[in-house]
Amino acid sequence: MDPSYRVAALVCCFGILFGFGITSIAGVLERLAVIFQLDTSAQETLVSTLVIACFAGAMLAAPLSSRWGRRPVMYLAFALTLAGYAVILSEPAYGVLIAARLALGISIGLSSMVVPMYAAEATPARKRGAVVALFQLAITAGILLSYTVALLFVSSWSWFYIMGVGIIPGILGVWVLINLPESPRWLSAKSRLEDAGNAARALSLQQEWHEAARQEESLDANTHVPSAAHPATPTKKSRTSIVAVLVLCSTLFILQNFSGIDAILYYAPHLFQTLGFAPGTASLAATFGLGLANFLATIVALKLVDNAGRRPLLIFGSALMTVGLALVILASLYAMPYIGLIGLCLFIVAFAISLGPLPYVMMSELFPSAIRENGIAVASSISWLFNATIAFTFLSVINTIGLSATIGIFMVVCLMSLIISIIYLPETRRVRLEDIETKVMQGEKLRNLGLPRGTGPNT
Repeated sequence: MDPSYRVAALVCCFGILFGFGITSIAGVLERLAVIFQLDTSAQETLVSTLVIACFAGAMLAAPLSSRWGRRPVMYLAFALTLAGYAVILSEPAYGVLIAARLALGISIGLSSMVVPMYAAEATPARKRGAVVALFQLAITAGILLSYTVALLFVSSWSWFYIMGVGIIPGILGVWVLINLPESPRWLSAKSRLEDAGNAARALSLQQEWHEAARQEESLDANTHVPSAAHPATPTKKSRTSIVAVLVLCSTLFILQNFSGIDAILYYAPHLFQTLGFAPGTASLAATFGLGLANFLATIVALKLVDNAGRRPLLIFGSALMTVGLALVILASLYAMPYIGLIGLCLFIVAFAISLGPLPYVMMSELFPSAIRENGIAVASSISWLFNATIAFTFLSVINTIGLSATIGIFMVVCLMSLIISIIYLPETRRVRLEDIETKVMQGEKLRNLGLPRGTGPNT
């Protein structure tokens, strides 16, 4: 089997765990509110607890993956996942349920940083965009799975069975990870060059690995550009470029979360009831339709990300997201629930081809190897921090300023995404990580980081 398929399978398992974990609460939240007598604030706390733990996991990911490697951290994530779902399946009390969700959140936070990075480092350049973007597809598959289980079994299964389904992809993921090597780029950065070569062969990266080694030797001799294994002290220009990459990646994740996607995914049944759908099956069916649109659109995004490119997708998608949210505002103001459903589906489709997968792709590509763990961890942590803010406040904000004004805030964020993408986003389609790194270390501007070596105004 092509090693890229094994990497893709691992990405799928983690992505499904991610998507299922963050949304499985949505289909049973009303039932849990009755069982545990939760008011609005307590419901927000139950939802946001997992997301806050995701922030902690993302913060831990950098030092752990830098010290131990990518594989041990992924094993730790799986261990926390299996423990969390085992506790949930035991029909825990409220406090124990919170503890289980904390474990799941740390696991998701770890994987949100380590898995895209491992996929980018373990996949050939021609497939890298699609394999990393597969993480977002798998997240949407996990979301769809959680909505499907809730719709089909909400009246016949206990809440802990509905939430406990997530243990299945966790078990499968452990089996897939056993058959994959450590990242050759991490091994090279640790000066374990023989192990790095063996890992590169196991991942069918020999040609790319040898080309990178030859070019690095030439650059070391002629231009003194550092290699991945022996990074030089950054210059003033390279530090400026690194900071710009960090700001761009962090901003993309802030825009991703403040676009409204998290509020829609976590509280979809409540949102559809606010738009006018009947409680129970009707709102769950609309939620399922939203999850299905998200999943199907992300399949399209997988094909487009390495063909249409990163930059056109994010520009086009941000514009469509703005239009979709405008329809939701119209539906809220004039009591047209099905227009609201259409608007949300348009928003979710546009998100799935743009602001959903591309922040993960861009962060895994743009950070130089010497700071990749820390850079991705900061970007991921910022993502989870703003994600938690949305999870903890959405219901209260709707109760305070109304649905239309709340969606209006999200629409402004989508407009900001459009503007930032036009001005700053580079095109990195099919460019080797080492070539991007060279551009960053040369101090190139953001827009030029995807250009071939030897091109751009600073060369």
